[in-house]
Amino acid sequence: MAGQEEQSATKVGGAIFQDGTTFDMKSQVVAIHEHFDADGDGLLNYKELSSLQLITSSADMTPEQYKHVCTMLDCHPDKGLSLDALRLTYAAEGTNVEDDFKKVFPKGKVPAKKCGAKATKNDDEDDVIEVGDGGVDISS
Repeated sequence: MAGQEEQSATKVGGAIFQDGTTFDMKSQVVAIHEHFDADGDGLLNYKELSSLQLITSSADMTPEQYKHVCTMLDCHPDKGLSLDALRLTYAAEGTNVEDDFKKVFPKGKVPAKKCGAKATKNDDEDDVIEVGDGGVDISS
């Protein structure tokens, strides 16, 4: 019985997908950061952070707000928010990484980097992510 309780406890406080994949808070922040880091530089610039805010809160972000956020989190506005800065943001009172995670990755759409899927890209096609052995693709 203790084994069942421990197994169930691992699913508390994390998103659970239909395939049983779970993501704890740390993994959720990493997945969100990676998803919005379009240029892959490890930082969320104004455009990338604005996209995150728009999807998670339906609110636009002004350049002034972005600069203020960067200043408060000790990040340079010309570079962007690091993963650690985003973690600090989600550690603040009034934020909920699990809610944002579910908005960014609706039920059934697991981030490719977190489930062993491989992403493929052709310049003439949309981004395609192949998931699992069956080759199911999720076009983005």
